[in-house]
Amino acid sequence: MNPAIALNLSEKNLDFSVDFHRKVLEKYQDISSFVSELNLLIEDLGKHRDIYNINRYPNPIDKGIHILSHDNLKFSLLPEERLVFKCSEGRLYGDNLRQQFARSLNLSAQFQTNLSLKEQSLLQICPTHFYLRDRHSSASFKEVLVMKRLTHYIDFSEAELGFDAEFCQVFQIPSLAEISQKPQFQIHLQIDRDRQRQLLKIQTAYLFKRLKQRRLTIWSLNQKNILVNQDPRSDLSKYVPIDPTADWILPITPIYNAANYWLCR
Repeated sequence: MNPAIALNLSEKNLDFSVDFHRKVLEKYQDISSFVSELNLLIEDLGKHRDIYNINRYPNPIDKGIHILSHDNLKFSLLPEERLVFKCSEGRLYGDNLRQQFARSLNLSAQFQTNLSLKEQSLLQICPTHFYLRDRHSSASFKEVLVMKRLTHYIDFSEAELGFDAEFCQVFQIPSLAEISQKPQFQIHLQIDRDRQRQLLKIQTAYLFKRLKQRRLTIWSLNQKNILVNQDPRSDLSKYVPIDPTADWILPITPIYNAANYWLCR
């Protein structure tokens, strides 16, 4: 299990990854100074959430969740500038951000144990830096999860060829062309008018199965929940699941992955 550092300050609870906590202490004399400046930043994000919104796939049920960041916004108070803030208004049926934080750290540690070095170079959970819970009644956001923002990436849903040849070979996943010829998926492709979307969903179901066979269960895997991080200096692509926690209010993706588990052969 990847350890986290938990702190309680007045009406705030914070959980840090060990590495990010070290970076904060290197920049600030104490955590309270960091939190004071962080409060101002979160307040600004709350006031201008429409400007800083980067969520391309809003949930059909309004959970009070906001994905915020901006390339021109200088996060000078933080050890890293390119960050994403997943903010929750604290609704009863909203996402559990603390669970996502802990799950991301734990899966990252499990990847190091259960995957080969080659597999780890191609697949990585999106790094999460810290989690904040604000119990003050006037707080715009009751919970905030801070993650790394990737550069040079596209959504997997935009990948015309799906997983690249190297990834398919390493994880033993068929290409989109091979999937399109498999008889067990012909009904899928006939029912869904968006053939490309269905092919990508099937490919991620294959990845779900391959990981589950390694005792790594990520029910949330789908074509919208994976970023393709492309290195401009090479042809290497890294695939990054951005939220390893399942949505059990609208469990479409978990049901899809479970239903297709035995078909992915």
